[in-house]
Amino acid sequence: MKSQVVIPKMPELGHSETYYCRAAHDAEKMHDDLSHEGAKVGQYVTLAMGSTLVWEEKERYLRHALNRHCVPPRIPDDEVWAFYKDLQNLVRDVAGTEAMRIASCEDDLYAALMAMGHPRAEIEERAEVFFKRMIPQEICPDWFHEDDYGQLKVIRDQWI
Repeated sequence: MKSQVVIPKMPELGHSETYYCRAAHDAEKMHDDLSHEGAKVGQYVTLAMGSTLVWEEKERYLRHALNRHCVPPRIPDDEVWAFYKDLQNLVRDVAGTEAMRIASCEDDLYAALMAMGHPRAEIEERAEVFFKRMIPQEICPDWFHEDDYGQLKVIRDQWI
């Protein structure tokens, strides 16, 4: 008879790193892989939400969470598969929110520079450098939802 897997809740975001480390350690001791991965996702996503980080640092945390802690086992039950998909969506939700926040600030800066009389070509150069770091390819990266990626491209295309 197959044992029933208990699917944990999605991790709460915003706790201290110690909180997540303790939760991951406790889950590991209990051989609870799902809770362990959830705690690690909570840890890395919360780190990515840090206000002092530049986009590349945020992206590194988000990609680590997605590539290391949101990967279901080879042949998961439907519930386990859904849990990992929810973890992936949590990471992508935060990635989109953080990227849009940063891109919106940059967009406001470009508008202010235009209002102050800075040449459009100068702003375009700056925008090109900025957006190549944020959205380095023309297809949606794995760490974004398609909608968020589309919105970032709309902001980018106003300036490039």
